[in-house]
Amino acid sequence: MSFREPSLDEQIHELQEEDSILSFYPAEIDAEDTDNLNISEENIIKYENTYRMDSKKPFDERLAKVVLKTEIESHFNDETKYDQNEAIQICINISVNVRNRIREMDFDRYKIVCIVGIVEKKSQGVLSKVKFLRDISRDKYVKTKFENNNLVATIVVGAFYHE
Repeated sequence: MSFREPSLDEQIHELQEEDSILSFYPAEIDAEDTDNLNISEENIIKYENTYRMDSKKPFDERLAKVVLKTEIESHFNDETKYDQNEAIQICINISVNVRNRIREMDFDRYKIVCIVGIVEKKSQGVLSKVKFLRDISRDKYVKTKFENNNLVATIVVGAFYHE
């Protein structure tokens, strides 16, 4: 008598009958070896799903807001002038600094995205939008703005939950 591999439908049906997600059976068993292996229900290892869906250390918006405020204060003041050539480098520096400081806080299972924009003010209005698809219960974001007579700077940090 030879051992027959169960079909996929039989395996699915078998899993649905049991309350277990995973069941491990010995690899190949011949009918002659079943007497020697002493296989019974107690000897079969069954593993339950232990996957957790929540973060152990969730993203804290208050701590991230403090990081944004200190970064704004270190780069801008009321007398700061807009310089087209320096604005690009300042955006890069702020973005990298904010992202690294927030990553150092070790928020569990979050990807950090930092978007920085600096715009010169010349008697015009500014409308800046950042759109992204997010899970309201897990994904978070923080934003801040600095404005003086010469420029407007915005920082948006998104913390996206990643399983």
